[in-house]
Amino acid sequence: MTHADVLIVGGGIMGSCTAYFLKKELGFQGTVRVIERDPTYAEASTTLSAASIRQQFSTPENIRMSRFGIEVIRGLKERFGSDADIGFREGGYLILASEGGRAVLEANWRTQAAEGADILLLGPDELKARFPWISTEDIALGAWGRTGEGWFDAAMLLDLFRKAAREAGAIYEKGEVASLTAEGGRMTGVTLGDGTTRSCGTLVLAAGAWAGKLAQAFRCRSSRASARSSW
Repeated sequence: MTHADVLIVGGGIMGSCTAYFLKKELGFQGTVRVIERDPTYAEASTTLSAASIRQQFSTPENIRMSRFGIEVIRGLKERFGSDADIGFREGGYLILASEGGRAVLEANWRTQAAEGADILLLGPDELKARFPWISTEDIALGAWGRTGEGWFDAAMLLDLFRKAAREAGAIYEKGEVASLTAEGGRMTGVTLGDGTTRSCGTLVLAAGAWAGKLAQAFRCRSSRASARSSW
């Protein structure tokens, strides 16, 4: 059992969601293996995050991902049962701009509105009326997420997806990935800290704050290998 069709490095919210959607909602028949170094998730990016969702981005792709995310949050009970609850509080983000930042905020808002995000543009008087505790001195414009933005319990959300992924057939393994391996220009597996290896057809790097370190180490090795091959 050292090979998987899909190998996911990191069992936090991104890794567990990937495993869940592959096995449960897409009906993927291949093997999906998730390697997580700490099954308690005490220091995971997921559980240490701000645990929030917003739609106020400047690119359509980010906004669409958040739109999908809010649909998932609102449909948790349909997916996971009537007891599914992550304590979601739909409070909304408020982003303020001075006169110098007005054009950027307006441009972002137009992109958000085109994608269906429920964001209001508010002038100083409107801001003061809605948020009387804010000093609007030097504030030219504000953008407030009326719906679709807020905060939740990340550990509870992770627990729902992780359990459902395992029930759908995803395999979770405790282990720390020390390095990534590739062959013929594609990722083929990983080496764990104990020296054992896991091969795969497709690799998903979902290691959160540690993903960059793993990817950088792989790039450095690849560069050295290329240099040696050219000697």
